[in-house]
Amino acid sequence: MRKLLFAALNTDDDEQLSSPDEVAHSLIGDSPAMRSLRSQIDLYASSTFPALIEGESGSGKELVAAALHYLSPRAKLPFLALNCGAISANLVEPTLFGYSKGAFTGAAANKAGYFEDAGDGTLFLDEIGELPLDLQPKLLRVLENGDFQRVGDTQSRHSKARIVAATNRDLRAEVKAGRFRADLFHRLSVFSLLVPPLRDLGSDKLKLMEHFRLQYAFKHQTKPFTLDDAARDAWHKYAFPGNVRELKNIVIRLTAKYAGYTVGTTELAAEMELPDAQLPTVSKVDGDIDPKREIENNPNFSLDQVLAGIELRYIDAAIDLSRGNMSQAARVLGISRSTLYSRLEALRPGTDKSTF
Repeated sequence: MRKLLFAALNTDDDEQLSSPDEVAHSLIGDSPAMRSLRSQIDLYASSTFPALIEGESGSGKELVAAALHYLSPRAKLPFLALNCGAISANLVEPTLFGYSKGAFTGAAANKAGYFEDAGDGTLFLDEIGELPLDLQPKLLRVLENGDFQRVGDTQSRHSKARIVAATNRDLRAEVKAGRFRADLFHRLSVFSLLVPPLRDLGSDKLKLMEHFRLQYAFKHQTKPFTLDDAARDAWHKYAFPGNVRELKNIVIRLTAKYAGYTVGTTELAAEMELPDAQLPTVSKVDGDIDPKREIENNPNFSLDQVLAGIELRYIDAAIDLSRGNMSQAARVLGISRSTLYSRLEALRPGTDKSTF
């Protein structure tokens, strides 16, 4: 079961999309907002002009970017994605534009950047709001005429890649605050697409759950779980603050723990990050768990897993109460910051420290 959970958590399904059919089947939902989004994608996919995708973290912006690529005439050309917030500021320029030998310490050979590697395909710049202000004019130049230079080189090169950017920030507010160039914003947002938050998608939340529970069960050769009526109602009402990313992770955990079994509200609540979470006391945690029911209803019962779940709930509650301040959360829990990170990594593999 642990092998299944770890493998699933380290799989990014969006990165595996490679054809128009796969993209079409991954844009799930019949809500007006999703139908509108699919219509926009159909309209904008064939264009060569830049597109800006806006939406909350975890809402599926990279999937929309992939759809714009794979539903376009560029579908067989490269689709490259760079998260501007995931690399240090001093590496963004050589990563995007490449560098020449000797341009800086460690530059032992000439190296092409993402603009060259993308060729005539699509370059997806995620978290564009994190792009350093001093690099924004260079990106603007590429958007205006396609020209750029490798770091440490004077030769001008030309890119024909389509630029698709995404952000979870309000770039209009960033422009007003002087943290993002107005001219770059207008160049990027020739086409603007808004990915709706999951809380606004109504019954699409259940459709997504059905899709992913069958997908993960098939992929890992196990039986899918099912939700009883009360759990389905709770799922429909849950706001999913982490959007589709949170929904997928909950489905992964339920698949690992309850493959082939029916999940009720008690089991489901243990996997959800409730919006008004408070730091739990021992009595509250004990009250949430019926040991006899847990053991009787789950032939794959694991005491280690139960204890890990309780520990993770304490950690999540402390982080929530500390508003993401990890040092403060560690003090609340009576452990060091490094221990907190190591426990998070052990309990939730792939935790991104940069999100705290």
